[in-house]
Amino acid sequence: MKWRNPRQFMRPLLRVQRVNDIALETLWQQGFRALIIDLDNTLVGYRLLEPAPPVAAWVRAAQERGFALAIVSNNVRAWVSAVATMLGVVTYVHNALKPLPFGVIRAVKQLRARRSQTVVVGDQLFTDVLAAKLLGVRAILTDPLVADEHHAMWALRLAERFMLLGAPRFEPPREAPGDARDP
Repeated sequence: MKWRNPRQFMRPLLRVQRVNDIALETLWQQGFRALIIDLDNTLVGYRLLEPAPPVAAWVRAAQERGFALAIVSNNVRAWVSAVATMLGVVTYVHNALKPLPFGVIRAVKQLRARRSQTVVVGDQLFTDVLAAKLLGVRAILTDPLVADEHHAMWALRLAERFMLLGAPRFEPPREAPGDARDP
């Protein structure tokens, strides 16, 4: 398929605020069986030491639903391994070199998943979504967990905003006052 507009090529399947806003049952009904998830600012906020309880609960729910999970990160082995172990995720790829698709390819092979049944989830359009698109895999874009990121990210975030102009965002239903939804 020929893409006349690079912004259209880069559009994710879905845009959500947080990873735990992704409806696992909906993905399952759509035929997805494998989730490849970015680590930094998707599962764990920048400069934080562990995932927030709602994120950890979402990962457990995905595993219980039957999804094959992998963490794919450009970060170092020790950090990726530590968080994967903390979350009970067995498959992970460190130093993935995203946006090159090699880390995603390794994860798909390790999960023994079909590309058509796989979704990449991450907070960066030019790494996570692009790596998925280059491999022909669907992608879900999350907002970064922590807005205060490394100073070098500002230019990429500005370019992302331009590329996503007009792209719809999924907003989960808001809970009534007094309901126990974690922030």
